[in-house]
Amino acid sequence: MIKKEHWLLVLTTSLTLVLAIGLIRWLAPGLLGVPADLQLVKVGKEVPPFYSNVFARSDEAAEDGLLIRDPVVRVRAPALYPDAGGFGPNDILGFRNRGVPNVTDIVVVGDSQTYGNNALLELNWPSRMHQALTGLSAEVYAMATGGWAAPQYLEVSRYAAALRPRLLVVAFYSGNDPLESFALAYGSDVWASLRVDPRLSAGDAPRAAFPAPESETWPVSFPDGVKTVFTPQLRGVSNDRESPVVAAGYQIMAEVARRIVALPELGETPVVFTVVPTKELAYARKVEEAGLTPPPAHAILLRNERANITQLADQLRSLPRATYVDLVTHLQEAALQPVALYPEDANGHPVAGGYAVIGKVLAETVSALLPAERIGLVALETSEKRSFRVFLRTKRGLWVIPNPDVLERNGWEATEVPMVTERDLVGVALLGQMSVDPERFGPRGAAVVE
Repeated sequence: MIKKEHWLLVLTTSLTLVLAIGLIRWLAPGLLGVPADLQLVKVGKEVPPFYSNVFARSDEAAEDGLLIRDPVVRVRAPALYPDAGGFGPNDILGFRNRGVPNVTDIVVVGDSQTYGNNALLELNWPSRMHQALTGLSAEVYAMATGGWAAPQYLEVSRYAAALRPRLLVVAFYSGNDPLESFALAYGSDVWASLRVDPRLSAGDAPRAAFPAPESETWPVSFPDGVKTVFTPQLRGVSNDRESPVVAAGYQIMAEVARRIVALPELGETPVVFTVVPTKELAYARKVEEAGLTPPPAHAILLRNERANITQLADQLRSLPRATYVDLVTHLQEAALQPVALYPEDANGHPVAGGYAVIGKVLAETVSALLPAERIGLVALETSEKRSFRVFLRTKRGLWVIPNPDVLERNGWEATEVPMVTERDLVGVALLGQMSVDPERFGPRGAAVVE
């Protein structure tokens, strides 16, 4: 028979062990193998020294070298990360750009599909979109991080406004945004206001094996030589239309879009929304035309994902100052060609060919929404209200007009001169002062048509 003191020893040891594990999980979660994107840190009230904080080399201590814990956005990318092919370079803010502009024309927000995993910076879709803006000198700045979802898009959109963009582009990803958005909203008090269904809790989120085990993959070789590996069960978890968690996740995405459009920081800035589909949906027509028979999980994913994207797209189109861009149709058409849009393995991020399609499609809409550059006379309101300065704007830059007499002697009529703001002239080179030279500065002069 076990003595009473032995039972007491066992009980004391068990309680001590439980308390020790609890303390370790609280103080050092990494020791128990918790992924960085599921860990939280507290917001500190102390104000750190500015430069030591901005240039903190603690970023180099990221657990996987790519993600760092953050008390609000949960994870962020390290600053000043080098150009490593499929990752980087990251600027001082941790975003994938070669620098941080004071002002930009377009800000792009998204996750790893927008960051551009698998491709060089110049070949990810924000860069390809920029390259496709033919005839426009618009600048693009990307604020995307792997592991982000709708709540982080909302948070970073507030900061995007500081760059005074003319246009904001937000890219959701149907492959995991619904579940990750749910996990953030229900797992962090920071995003408690996004809990659309009070009957649910963080523990209701379904589990998905990542990476997908080989038994849940579908390797495919198409007749044109393109190969890839599908993971329908993994992506199906985020698109299950019978799951209240998935339904809540998509509702959170729609609510985030509504809040982004309503952000006071953005004012009247137009917003372009899009949904990057899964590799499985992008290749759906290719699978069908090749006469391949998909496993049941694959067919279920396609049916559910199509319905989910259609429903979300309708909600996005209804928002004020919002434009929705369909990527599914264009990716499916491009996939019919003998060119790989995705890797040959189970990786769900596009390769350069896939990013090129996304960038080109978005460029068509973005270019139409950007305001045209005003060439000719422009008037800028000065700091003294109801007082204006008139300039001659050319493709090369801006000429200062010293007085109305010089303007008239060059053949201009200063009537109904279009108004511009300081924002409209940011980055425009100041070329000097206009002189009396009609052949150069007149309405048909070389300076105007150059």
